[in-house]
Amino acid sequence: MFRSLFLTALASSSLAACAPRYAARGAMEPEDLWTPLPRQHVTVMGVDVAYVDSGGSGPPLVFVHGLSSSLGFWEYQIPAFAHTHRVLALDLPGYGSSSRPDAPCTPPWYATVVSAWLDAVGVDRATIVGHSMGGQIAIQLAVTEPSRVERLVLSAPAGLEPFQPGAAKFMKDFWTERRAMGTTEEQVRANFTTQVFNHRDAGVERMIEERVRLGLSPRFAGTSVAVSRSIAGMLDYPVRDRLGQIKAPTLVVFGTADRMIPNPIFNGGTTRSVARIAEERIAGARVVMIPGAGHTVHHDEPEAFNAALQEFLK
Repeated sequence: MFRSLFLTALASSSLAACAPRYAARGAMEPEDLWTPLPRQHVTVMGVDVAYVDSGGSGPPLVFVHGLSSSLGFWEYQIPAFAHTHRVLALDLPGYGSSSRPDAPCTPPWYATVVSAWLDAVGVDRATIVGHSMGGQIAIQLAVTEPSRVERLVLSAPAGLEPFQPGAAKFMKDFWTERRAMGTTEEQVRANFTTQVFNHRDAGVERMIEERVRLGLSPRFAGTSVAVSRSIAGMLDYPVRDRLGQIKAPTLVVFGTADRMIPNPIFNGGTTRSVARIAEERIAGARVVMIPGAGHTVHHDEPEAFNAALQEFLK
């Protein structure tokens, strides 16, 4: 972890000189975040949930984002599939333009929210696509409410690799609410460009600006709570031992150059070894490794990811 912090600091100093200074533009409110379709809102379990819905009569295709992100991270998938499917994506509570409730923010709780949201938007059964933490939530939903999940697509899913109790405790103690609140603009940029994404484009730059300026909003305090509780929840509710309970046809997609899975500090090894866990434990699972893509594999290599998803949906 300390090595990771050192490398992030080093990257921050090298990137700061030529990078835009978004903090100078002032705070951004959650409702100002970019979305690929018009934003809608619905109250679910007493929580305001923001989402997009392409409508139409096609089969439902639902996207669930990962930790510290929002539905805008699916910018290359939502429009690409809207002509053949009813595409929906939500901001999980605590993130994006959804409200910031005092909630556990664990994968089981989020799975319950997603299920209730599907009821609210009139979807009984869908293909669920989840990234990272969203993948762990999607697995939870597939196990606890299998009738909801027509197919399951996991983009660099969390929850598969094991963590020793000491490592889990260290990460939970480290990722406090204050740490997210105190992240500098340089650290945000370094995190996005050296860990979260491998390929930089206009979308990545937009998301850096959103994260920096959202961090200046008073509402970001609620996001920092969600981040801390989400990390603890992912560690407290791993899904590795529940993979055999998945009955839905499953596609697992990883990038070969993922810098976050497996955890480079506490586990090490190759991303392919984590993908193999899903391949061996989920009956009939199809695994696709996309060369050069990082942790946000669907954004790094959208054409390859979308092709794999399109083939799977056939």
